Amino acid sequence: MSFSEELVARARRIRLFVCDVDGVLTDATVSMGGGSETKVFNIRDGLGLRLLQTEASIRVGWVSARPSEATIQRAQDLKIDFLHQSSGPKVAAIESWLAETQVMWDEVLYMGDDWVDLAALKRAGLAIAPADAIDEARRIAHWVTRQPGGHGAVREAVDLLLQAQGHWDRLVRKFAS
Repeated sequence: MSFSEELVARARRIRLFVCDVDGVLTDATVSMGGGSETKVFNIRDGLGLRLLQTEASIRVGWVSARPSEATIQRAQDLKIDFLHQSSGPKVAAIESWLAETQVMWDEVLYMGDDWVDLAALKRAGLAIAPADAIDEARRIAHWVTRQPGGHGAVREAVDLLLQAQGHWDRLVRKFAS
């Protein structure tokens, strides 16, 4: 995939990948019944996030306005660096992570799809929206993925970072040998 020079320049600065959960990591569907809840996460998105952490030294945070045990379980499975689940403002949670990591907003990739993501999208150095995000999120975003949330949109963003930051060819060699 080919990216604009501006997009690549933004991606080169990223040190923290933050995204919403429902509608970005999932297709926004929540199945409930019998006192339990399930969500479907894309396995390629998960591998991509692990590659960011282990191969590119980029930390990962998930911020959701909706608490969920399924989200906690998947975050633990992937060893996500930061997880915040609360109906409060997402920007405040992210700013606490920025203070802890000494990362600035222009070094943050934020990926969101709905109203509750707009403030973080506006602040991020690289704002990305899945293909099926609301119009307002897509207008704010520096880039919109081809895939919808829960169907590889996060992996598209990860691949952009890995390519822009010069990790791609090394990873191809590593996994192809």
